[in-house]
Parts: sequence; structure tokens; C-alpha cells
Amino acid sequence: MMDQIGTWIANGIVGVIGILGLFVASRATDSTFYSLGLIVFALAVAFIFYSIRRGFDKAGAHPRGPEDTAAHSHSP
Repeated sequence: MMDQIGTWIANGIVGVIGILGLFVASRATDSTFYSLGLIVFALAVAFIFYSIRRGFDKAGAHPRGPEDTAAHSHSP
């Protein structure tokens, strides 16, 4: 349970950092800060999606691929 709370807090902090990256990009006066702000935002989004993936992997959910015939079967 405490591990899940830590994950939520970490993702919240990373989300705030990503939003701050967007503010930096919106207030940039040169291309360096604009690019840096967008890169920070993109990395924050990637980190949060990776964290979601780790959560599903811990729960035992596995992505379905083309070899999973149950996903493509139309018969009951």
C-alpha cells in the first residue's frame, strides 16, 4: 500500500514538473527555453505512461499481441 502511495506522489510531482515545463515553453523568449520546456513536458508524460505500464505489469496484465488468438476470435 505504501509503495502505491509513493508512486502516486512521484507521478504527481512529475506531473507538476511537466506543467511547469509548459509554462517555461509558453514564456520563452528564445528557442532554447522553448525546446527545453517541451522536452521536460514530453519526458514527464513518458515517465507517467511508463509508471502506468509498470502498474499493469505488477497486476499481471499483459498486452495482447497478434499471437493471441482469443483476441481475434469471433466464435463464442
